[in-house]
Amino acid sequence: MLFRFSVPAVVFALLFCSSCGLLDMSRKEVSNTNVASNPSDRSEPETPAVAGGESQSAAAEALVADLYKQHDAKKSPFYQTKDRARVDKYFTKALADLIWKYSQSASAEEASFDADPLYNAQDLQLKNFAVGRADIKGEAATLPVTFTNFGEKVTINYKLKLANGSWKIDDIMYSPKDGLAAWLKDRLASTPETSAGSGEFEGKYRVGDTTCTVSPHRMAFQIRWAKGSGVEYFYYKDANVFESEEDKSGGRNEFRFDDESYDSGTFVRADGKVFPVTRAR
Repeated sequence: MLFRFSVPAVVFALLFCSSCGLLDMSRKEVSNTNVASNPSDRSEPETPAVAGGESQSAAAEALVADLYKQHDAKKSPFYQTKDRARVDKYFTKALADLIWKYSQSASAEEASFDADPLYNAQDLQLKNFAVGRADIKGEAATLPVTFTNFGEKVTINYKLKLANGSWKIDDIMYSPKDGLAAWLKDRLASTPETSAGSGEFEGKYRVGDTTCTVSPHRMAFQIRWAKGSGVEYFYYKDANVFESEEDKSGGRNEFRFDDESYDSGTFVRADGKVFPVTRAR
């Protein structure tokens, strides 16, 4: 038997199916089937690891950049004697403890480092300063800071660690074997009693054909030469020997006394030249 439908009847049937949701269900089923069977057709969002890496790198760089900004604005976390929070803002607890203890070892007016801890230099004539890209490896990172000081290119590497979700500076490396943490430990290990020997290495000394004045300075001895400007700092080494910080060539000057009276001995310059030393009366 042949069935015939009029146009109005067909239209009515389509409208009925649509109102019942039959056509929409069919479309949804087809759509879902296509997505499930062709996952490669979907554009994947950026993975959390990549996005997180970008964010973590930027956070580490921002911390170091802000440290320099505050330091140069005379709001440095170094030399703090009352505001421990300023120190903890930038450094891990281990390094913050060392910085805090060192700053507490003398009054704020006397607190000082042999060189600016952020530039590893006493005098500055900076150009081309830049905070580099952080290299993130898990919960640790390294970040270079580069600049030119008096025409010499300098790179200081920062070691950072994640602490409670925030980056903190764990050390400032001036060379592969020379960093801020080691410097502070060395200074703090030399107590005033130890570094002063018998307490008589002070006053005026004749060294070769010149003289110098020695005065205790925190855990060191400040040497002011009659010829020349500026001061030099010496530290108790062992026996009756006091040595200076390394110069640019890696050498050190030394006072070597004959006994604990520190009245006579020799001064050995970094280049190997030796001069007689006597206490000026």
